[in-house]
Amino acid sequence: MKKLTLLLVVVAAACGKDKSSAPAPAAPIDVAAVNALVPADLKAKLVFDKRDIVEERGKHSKTTYTMAAPKDWEGGDMKMFAKLKPKSEANLGFMTEISVGSNCDGSCEPKDWAKTSEKVNFAQFRGEGWKIVKDESNKTNHLMIAQKDTSTYVMYAWWSDGSRKYWTCSATLDAAELQGAGDAFAKACQAVNVSGDN
Repeated sequence: MKKLTLLLVVVAAACGKDKSSAPAPAAPIDVAAVNALVPADLKAKLVFDKRDIVEERGKHSKTTYTMAAPKDWEGGDMKMFAKLKPKSEANLGFMTEISVGSNCDGSCEPKDWAKTSEKVNFAQFRGEGWKIVKDESNKTNHLMIAQKDTSTYVMYAWWSDGSRKYWTCSATLDAAELQGAGDAFAKACQAVNVSGDN
């Protein structure tokens, strides 16, 4: 009887974790490689470190995103969103930030996430006035770096086959001096580990 009870507990625990909601395995977090991509004239202002960015939605929902992120940037008071912004005295642009999260675009069920993320996240950068610097996609992810005027935008989306949602990491670099930092933020976004309730 004890063996049967133990078996039922193990099966229940295994069923409780829905693997279809887990993101694809991330690349190893390589802080040194990210920092190596920061332009020489920015190295005094922009240093990446391995950090946790936490998203809290209610008392019982907490997701932690671990990645290389600017070490002096702050999360602010809005814990519902996993984002970091530079301190105002850094003078790196009012809209400058890095953020991570997930999206279902409606009901959370398996979908064509390449098509969905293109519509939700990437199509906005294909209009008039945009310069696409990088646009790389494959079966389970999509990376884009785009520029408009003096701002640079990094968008990365990833998913697993059959997953019920997809994940994004994006950076808005709202200062001319940050234009050369797009590759560093892209490298950081391509290695995000997700844990918790997401």
